[in-house]
Amino acid sequence: MNQGLAMSLSRVRFDAGMCVTCGQLHEAHGTHLYDYHQQVDEDLMCQICLQPLVTPVDTLCGHTFCSRCIHNYLALQQQCPIDRKVLTLSDCQPSSILVRRLLDKLLVVCPNVDYCEEVLTRCELEAHLLHRCRGAVTRCIKSSLGCSFQGPRSALQSHLWECPYRDQNAGKNPVTEGEVSTIEVQRKEGENLGVAVVGGCDTPLVCTVIQEVFADGAVSHDGRLIAGDQILEVNGEDLTQATHHQAVAILAQFFPVCRLTVYRERAEESRPIEKEEILKITLSKVKGKPLGIKLVGKRNGPGVYILTLIPGSLASCDGRLKMDDRVLEINGQDVSYGTQEQAASIIVASQPRVQFVVARKSRPQTPDIIRSAAEHNKYAAFTDDHEKPVSPLCYTCKEKIVTINKDPTETLGVSIAGGLASHRGDIPVYITNINLDGCVGRTNVLKKGDVLVSINNTSLLNMTHLESVKQIRASSEVKVLTLRVIDSRETTQGDHNFTPSWIYWLQMPQSVRLVKTITLLRSPAGSLGFSIVGGADCSHGCLPIFVKSVVPDTPASKDGRLKCGDILLSVNEHNLRTISHAAAVEILKHIDGAVTLSVVSWPGTVV
Repeated sequence: MNQGLAMSLSRVRFDAGMCVTCGQLHEAHGTHLYDYHQQVDEDLMCQICLQPLVTPVDTLCGHTFCSRCIHNYLALQQQCPIDRKVLTLSDCQPSSILVRRLLDKLLVVCPNVDYCEEVLTRCELEAHLLHRCRGAVTRCIKSSLGCSFQGPRSALQSHLWECPYRDQNAGKNPVTEGEVSTIEVQRKEGENLGVAVVGGCDTPLVCTVIQEVFADGAVSHDGRLIAGDQILEVNGEDLTQATHHQAVAILAQFFPVCRLTVYRERAEESRPIEKEEILKITLSKVKGKPLGIKLVGKRNGPGVYILTLIPGSLASCDGRLKMDDRVLEINGQDVSYGTQEQAASIIVASQPRVQFVVARKSRPQTPDIIRSAAEHNKYAAFTDDHEKPVSPLCYTCKEKIVTINKDPTETLGVSIAGGLASHRGDIPVYITNINLDGCVGRTNVLKKGDVLVSINNTSLLNMTHLESVKQIRASSEVKVLTLRVIDSRETTQGDHNFTPSWIYWLQMPQSVRLVKTITLLRSPAGSLGFSIVGGADCSHGCLPIFVKSVVPDTPASKDGRLKCGDILLSVNEHNLRTISHAAAVEILKHIDGAVTLSVVSWPGTVV
């Protein structure tokens, strides 16, 4: 199919109201349609639409249908479509979480087959169509000015270069807090974006975040992006599933018009109030197997809460009850102002089922967690050297001793960068280039990116760049040099100087970390102004506490020293190195007065 015809068909799909969830045309209240990659088990089929179940519900008579199918059917006649027993909507309950998970995992083909060959799980399709699919129909970002372009996302970038409204109202699109925003950044030939980024799907931050904006780059000249903004898409290329190095490579590509889709967090005091969801959950007791629910009261209010679920227990395997759920009723008895003892006695006396009514608070999801909420746990541990397990990303570079014999008249023949108070912060001294004819180059024992820890037993770790250069020159007069170095895993090919990435710094061992202290005072609303990820309770290992975002116009943002991607070691007298995420959040929330943070701050990757 030629591109013109495909775009024409795309316009028809767009104007006809293509469903944003499944990407297909169907009635407004009809069941979603999917193109399944494999044959689906007949037990997962709806007996009304004869398609795999979508939002399944169970009837009292033991049958399962799509929610929309049975709703439309019962609007015409109130009886079960299979056994003809009397049936009303109130007799239908959502199917078990196990059934819904099986359906969510069904593989479907992206409906935009002319542009996209993606095969993905059904639950991921909506986010794919909205944020990543190259064939998804979109309008020009200048459509409010009169541009009539509609077409696949893959054609949008080429359109923007020739859009008749391209230069009109260049500053019209602001980046709005708490919303996904799309902007265009104009770039001159050879001009960098001028930002440093951290994160990526292979790191605990999951998303790609701007850590720093430099004064001489295209982003600074545009003036709309700031540190802390999450980058979701660049010129149609999805960054939500890109590793750190993939994201950097995409950002480094030159386009005269760089189209960026970004998300900026809203200040905590301006965020929507937490929503409270009321859930009814029934657990069936099994002889010899514990229910596995630990209850607790809270000092700051009445009621009974779920403290934890015992691994392997009935409640844990069921998966519907969560930590910090507030228990309102147990088997119809009100415990919203009850005690742990009262709740426990009702549970013990309950046979054979225990029905809970719980209240669960939740915040609206932001675009950086479009993917599975548990996915941040897939990363291995980021821990101190003596702690296990150890991540493949963090603290993996090894230290070695190198001895070089040389003529007293020759220099080392290396270029270095870094040091205390360097233009990228307090970082160790590292080799940026090596003269192949010099004494280091001839021996071939060092490479670009290696960190110089000491030279002839004189440490370089607490020296400025100039002091390190003087020390290296002073050591050139000896015949034997003993160097202690960190063997880097990153190299630069060819004659280019080595430029470290954020991942490079995360690999450094604890011995070369430079810890800084930052003291913040809370805003009148109580906010410090940054969010965190990580913690010791991740299922795949122990993660440090990372700063994920710094929110504009908050104490952390105004102070300017705390950056996205920083590692928090402690807050006041509390050690955060082996603490759970929830515990770290509670500590940060409840400390009064001055909040003193011990931080390891590594510079982001420059693009």
